[in-house]
Amino acid sequence: MNIYIASFLKLLFLKLIFVNTLSARPVSYEDGWTFITYNNYDSHSTLIHYSPTSKYSIGLKSEYWQQKEYFLNSINLNYLVKRINKKYSQANVYVKSGLGIISSDYAHYENKNEIAGHLEISSDWETRRYFISYFSKAIKSKSIDDTYIQGVRFGVAPYIADYGKLHTWFMFALKHMPEVENTVTPEVILRLFKSTNLMEIGIDRKKNLAFNFIKRF
Repeated sequence: MNIYIASFLKLLFLKLIFVNTLSARPVSYEDGWTFITYNNYDSHSTLIHYSPTSKYSIGLKSEYWQQKEYFLNSINLNYLVKRINKKYSQANVYVKSGLGIISSDYAHYENKNEIAGHLEISSDWETRRYFISYFSKAIKSKSIDDTYIQGVRFGVAPYIADYGKLHTWFMFALKHMPEVENTVTPEVILRLFKSTNLMEIGIDRKKNLAFNFIKRF
């Protein structure tokens, strides 16, 4: 009987870790839908995707880059390359890709449209107390844009919340864009989530605000 109780408690704990981290994932549970919006000084994006299985998702993404004044609308495919579940932690590696149309009337582009693609590799590791993640992303079109971005996040939860309660994370992020004047941008972020809803509010060193929201269905 003790073996069954121990197995049940282990499965319950792993489920709590999975639910605790699920909302930030680019792949949902099987047959799940996700709505994501990211908004900061550089860009605004909206993504809705469907996960036929827990290994991959497919969706539509629209993003607007403010300084470069272009829209990129694309079909996205996200794939879970590897997930490692330990007793007190979880690690993930993802590949996110997209192909679509980039449109711009900035400077000499005069309402120009091109085929564009983007590719991102991301990874994360976390416990119920600590979090670390890294991503590397490239956006490429023929002439409108050729951008590379990478970033890292470190987070800590000031308290351990029970299942169904409000979870809070304090995070510090660094973003690196070689093409801009200040190539490295630090940011502090407050992450709140409960159930299938996640919200982030951030501010960088220039006092630019960021707002992100994720909803699972």
